[in-house]
Amino acid sequence: MKHIYIITYRSITYNHQSRTSPREKTNMKLITLYLPETYIKALDQLVDERFYPNRAEAIRVAIRDMISVEVWRRKGID
Repeated sequence: MKHIYIITYRSITYNHQSRTSPREKTNMKLITLYLPETYIKALDQLVDERFYPNRAEAIRVAIRDMISVEVWRRKGID
């Protein structure tokens, strides 16, 4: 199994360009993430087809969308 390794050690302020915001300044933290090789291949395909600039941005968008559905929208319903 191939893994992506990101070591958590500090906070950073990172200027990144997302699909929803042309330039967004965000305080981010690095994390460790283990993914099955099939997920990594799918991420690479999205990057190769230029849906996302890199794996990290694709993962950030996926997590943001999941949080939007699972947490934020649920708060509006309750």
